[in-house]
Amino acid sequence: MKVRPIINSFDLQKRVIELSKTIEKDYEEVYIVGLLNGAFMFVSDLSRHIQKNVFVDFMKVSSYVGDKSSNLNVLCDISLDIKDKDVILVDDILDTGKTLSKVKELILSKHPKSLKICVLLDKPSRREVDIKADYVGFEIEDKFVVGYGLDYNGFGRNLGFIAQIEI
Repeated sequence: MKVRPIINSFDLQKRVIELSKTIEKDYEEVYIVGLLNGAFMFVSDLSRHIQKNVFVDFMKVSSYVGDKSSNLNVLCDISLDIKDKDVILVDDILDTGKTLSKVKELILSKHPKSLKICVLLDKPSRREVDIKADYVGFEIEDKFVVGYGLDYNGFGRNLGFIAQIEI
């Protein structure tokens, strides 16, 4: 499979550090909830560069479309108690926004003090629901990308950069 790098590893790490420093200024203590599988590398690097109290947990969800509505299936929920805590929901990419919107609702049902969204990549041209990220690494065009946790059927997740693939 052919890949064409669109964000190199240097620019990727530079932006992750910038995001972590912005988050560090915004909070004294923060709870990060990462979405698996795609966000694991991003969460790891982001949290490592925040020099404040950081608590990290992960969720794994799948979404599927039924006859009339889309549903969220929680495969693995967080174990941290986030009630009255400042929470950042971290995902690899904000695309249509459907899944992230449902996860946001689920997190809000746990009554955090605050909830913000952080994504590595944002594709605003694909948005189908009204949701915006508070922290965005890069805005990209509507191309299929892999790398830094993102994959195509398991391919490319290990890459240290973001690449467009030819399917």
